[in-house]
Amino acid sequence: MERITDTVTVYQIQADTMDNCGKELPAHPRAVALGLFDGVHLGHRAVISLAARRELNGREPALTVSVYTFRQPPGALKEGACELCSPRQKRLALSTLGVEELICADFDTVKDLSPEQFVDRVLRERLNARLVCCGFNYRFGKGGAGDASLLKELCARRGIRVETAGAVEVDGEPVSSSRIRRLVEQGDMRQASRLLGRPFIIDFPVVTGQQLGRKLGTPTINQPLPADFVRPRFGVYASSVEVDGRLYHGVTNVGMRPTVADRPGGAVTAPLSETWIPAYDGDLYGREVPVALVKFLRQEQRFSTVEELQEQILRDGEQARAAVFGDDDTRIRAVLFDFDDTLQNRPVAFRRYTAFFMDKYFPHLPPEERRAREEEMLRRNNGGYVNYIDYFLSLIEDWKWTDAPEVGDIYREFQFRFPEYSTLFPDAKEVLAELRRRGYLLGVITNGPSVQQNRKLDVAGIRPLTDIAVVSGDERVHKPDPEIFRRTASRLGVACGSCLYVGDHPVNDVQGACAAGMHPVFINPFGTGVCPEGVREIHRLSELLAWL
Repeated sequence: MERITDTVTVYQIQADTMDNCGKELPAHPRAVALGLFDGVHLGHRAVISLAARRELNGREPALTVSVYTFRQPPGALKEGACELCSPRQKRLALSTLGVEELICADFDTVKDLSPEQFVDRVLRERLNARLVCCGFNYRFGKGGAGDASLLKELCARRGIRVETAGAVEVDGEPVSSSRIRRLVEQGDMRQASRLLGRPFIIDFPVVTGQQLGRKLGTPTINQPLPADFVRPRFGVYASSVEVDGRLYHGVTNVGMRPTVADRPGGAVTAPLSETWIPAYDGDLYGREVPVALVKFLRQEQRFSTVEELQEQILRDGEQARAAVFGDDDTRIRAVLFDFDDTLQNRPVAFRRYTAFFMDKYFPHLPPEERRAREEEMLRRNNGGYVNYIDYFLSLIEDWKWTDAPEVGDIYREFQFRFPEYSTLFPDAKEVLAELRRRGYLLGVITNGPSVQQNRKLDVAGIRPLTDIAVVSGDERVHKPDPEIFRRTASRLGVACGSCLYVGDHPVNDVQGACAAGMHPVFINPFGTGVCPEGVREIHRLSELLAWL
């Protein structure tokens, strides 16, 4: 949640100027993702994932990955629209996808441009776009006159490549901002989070309130909701709150504070998110505390006295703790997976990457020498448990690769390119679908760098099939630390004791899951691992279905 590093540079476009605190927009060539991106949800991720390939082909320089969108609240652009995440959450989500620039334009600067003028003046001249990516239903130009087909036609004439992402479906329906917005407005946070691909979070600055909660022994943090932010269903929620790297359960009231509205200083003019964190005692004023709404508990209501309100809040606290950290029910309610060598056949994927690597950097090698180097790359890779900077440096040195690119450039390319060759085991999607049909919650916990692992999950099509995906590079907590397992369970609203965790590594997966109180299953897909004593062993994912 708040641990992801924000690495996106934001540029504002006003009238005929482009600046970033007075700096001109650089003229470098770009891969540009087009859209509103008001939630950076699963459908948006598919568009951005296309742009994040960063290369037109294997031999041209990498492009700067940029998102081009509009600065006005979406409600000014589309009736009924509003933001599904804060500006900070948007930047953090974009960071995990490898986006380097967020270019925000005033809609007035383009609203009267024809489709041809938009392509010429914005894409070609201003953005120096070499690759443009959009959704299947993208519209552009005055009055929305242009569609994805026209964009491709106009860009082709100007030497700009266009790629279009199809609809991403969850439960047979396309993922869209309007669908997520309805879920949030109905208080269905679990399904909304699933379509977003991450928890629904309120993280606006904490402001000073009436401090009635402190007098009642239930101090709260107050976070006013901006006018252009989606309105969650008014009422009380169980919430998950992260402060200084620790996860707490909270009770969050979203609404207009009806019980205290008539008291001096109690009235509010706009919806407010007010959260009590029972196990935390500290000053959070001015901080952007991420509050993830986990479960709707009850409607907002007016109490006759503040004492009645206090009693209800205490009851809410008990319900919230059970909703976030689970109850004592030990039935398996969630099945969680490692990714590499569990859902994905990593050696096959890496071998496909080595073929790309050789095609790009050593196209003229004799076939026998090429095959030998591919085998060497696979052997030295040690199943992915290497320092990749050292890995590529050793190849450069041992191959006497005198004209090699900078090792940092090779590694960055690897983070974007390797995920393009993600290869699931044949039964992976089938097993996930069957587990969902049986009513289990599903998730992934994977170690690895943020961009690389997030791209793997997106390219492999895993996110729409699961309820949650947690990447250690986002969390800054890595397996086998039990915290990353506990954090995942809490975001699903289940106890660790109700979770089955399937993984291939005896330490990272089995020991980590055990330490968190989960039930581990050791998967040995290649028959080369050694199952820890007392742990169930499987060789194929489909074996889970026989005994779950």
